[in-house]
Amino acid sequence: MKQQKNSLFSVLIITAVIIAAYFGGYITFDRYVSKQLELFDSLEAGQDKTPLGFGYIQPEVVDGFTEDPIADAEVVIPELDQRFFTGQDGLTAPIKVPIFEDGHFADIKPKPWGEVTIIVYKEGYIEYVLLHAHVWENQSRKGPRIMLFPDTDGNSEPIAIIEGPHRVWVKELVEKYRD
Repeated sequence: MKQQKNSLFSVLIITAVIIAAYFGGYITFDRYVSKQLELFDSLEAGQDKTPLGFGYIQPEVVDGFTEDPIADAEVVIPELDQRFFTGQDGLTAPIKVPIFEDGHFADIKPKPWGEVTIIVYKEGYIEYVLLHAHVWENQSRKGPRIMLFPDTDGNSEPIAIIEGPHRVWVKELVEKYRD
């Protein structure tokens, strides 16, 4: 019985010390919990973004050597989680794309366009990935033009291309931070 009382007393003492440390500010659970809640809130907000508007793109897929249109190429837009196919003219149907603000540049130099990723598959050709393809609000872009090259040995790595920012935006960015 005496051992049970000592054990109970020890548990009560430890509990009292933890409570005193917490209320005394020595254990900063609130600081970490609030940071975690902020992180989860921002992640959740990122999933439920409201687009600033919409634009259209119509990728064109052609042979990289002959520039002949490639029919039945599979065009994937991961941001939309959708697949499209090219017609005999190498073009997809126009694709409606939501425009979101680029949070990275929001406080530096906002971009007046949205961006998507385009992945293209066609049997016998090397896979192609276009990163940061521009989509302008309330505009329809016929393109980008994607040039696929034959996969001669079946072991080729995918081609990855990055569409750079618009030259006027780059010039304005450079001028903004010039001394």
